[in-house]
Amino acid sequence: MFNYDEYLARQDSLAFEAAVTIYNKIMSSVDTNDSIFKELWNDVIVNASKYIQIRNAWLLLSYSDKVAQDDLRTTQHNAFIATLTPFKRYMDIKGWDSTWVADLGGIESDNRKRLGDFAGYLLCIGSLQTR
Repeated sequence: MFNYDEYLARQDSLAFEAAVTIYNKIMSSVDTNDSIFKELWNDVIVNASKYIQIRNAWLLLSYSDKVAQDDLRTTQHNAFIATLTPFKRYMDIKGWDSTWVADLGGIESDNRKRLGDFAGYLLCIGSLQTR
C-alpha cells in the first residue's frame, strides 16, 4: 500500500502540485513551436518514459531479477537526468525562464530520487493533459 503523506514527509519528496507548478512554469516560458525545443523536450519525455517503465516494473520483480535489472535501471535514470541539462541550457540561450531547475532542487547526482519522481510526474501530467 502507498501512503502519499508518508512519501511527502521524506526529505527528498516532490509533491504532485509542485511538479505541476514546475511543468507549467516550463510550458509557459517556452515557444512550443520551436523545433529545437520540441526535439529536446521529446528527449526528456522519451527518457522519462523508459526510466519509469523500469521503475514501475520494480515492484513486481523478484530479488534476483532486481539484481539483474539494477544496472539498466540506473543507466536509464542517468539518461533521463542527462536530458535535463541540454534542455535547461537551451532555455537559457533562448532567454526563457529556467528557474524550474532550482524549484526542482537542481540537476545534481544528490537529487536523484526527486528527479526520478519528476520523471514519473511528467508522464502522469502528459497522460492527464491528453485525456
